[in-house]
Amino acid sequence: MKKAVSGLAMTSAVVNMLALTGSFFMLQVYDRVIPGHSLPTLVGLGIIAGTLYAFQGVLELIRSLLLLRVGLSVDERFGKSVYESLVLLPSRVQTPGDGLQSVRDLDTVRGFLSGPGPVALFDIPWMPFYLGLCFLFHVWVGVTALAGALMLVALTIMAEQKSRRPAKEAAQLASERFALAEATRRNSEAVLAMGFGHQLGRMWSDVNCRFLDNHLRSTSFTISLSTLSKVLRMMLQSAVLAVGATLVIRQEATGGVMIASSILLSRALA
Repeated sequence: MKKAVSGLAMTSAVVNMLALTGSFFMLQVYDRVIPGHSLPTLVGLGIIAGTLYAFQGVLELIRSLLLLRVGLSVDERFGKSVYESLVLLPSRVQTPGDGLQSVRDLDTVRGFLSGPGPVALFDIPWMPFYLGLCFLFHVWVGVTALAGALMLVALTIMAEQKSRRPAKEAAQLASERFALAEATRRNSEAVLAMGFGHQLGRMWSDVNCRFLDNHLRSTSFTISLSTLSKVLRMMLQSAVLAVGATLVIRQEATGGVMIASSILLSRALA
């Protein structure tokens, strides 16, 4: 596991360095190729950029496969214990629902480790590096990028705080919902014989309505914040372009800096 994490960290470092290829390619094209009208330089830059892009793609694939292996190793390590709990727990404590929650939890952990979540965790430390490059291009480009990053971070923190309670309520309601459904299924003959179908139907409607209401509120909030975040990122890219254009007009920066800083910002805030 430690070797896999170390490999992921090293691979992520190289991937984030290679992510600068597009920015520096545009910088060289606007500052060297176009002013010098040099096609050989453009061809050479294109070959270098294409090679770096291919290398980045290979490393991205390796990183994804490593994460898949990490997820499988966690399953292999804890799968036997989870199965043993299915055998032992029913004789010791009363488990709600179908008693397979531990299996679902292990599947959730494996799915997270094999997905894009850990990739974001390895990429986050590189955001200050990209912001620092924006400051190297020009101080006002860096200030604009930093202000945008702070706004997005504040928006993320607010989303986490506001969605924590609805998520907890949703998990509780989902558990009640499945427990009622499972109890009804197990005791279907007794329910029909004793005429409790209508009463259980009303209980199901009540639990299901509360679950759907919670789902609607939490999902609407999440969609709203996601849309706001997307719009804010687009506005920030345009703002950086506007700042860069202003600097070009005032002859404080080149056209390559204007385009490259916009690409760099999109990578930093991705």
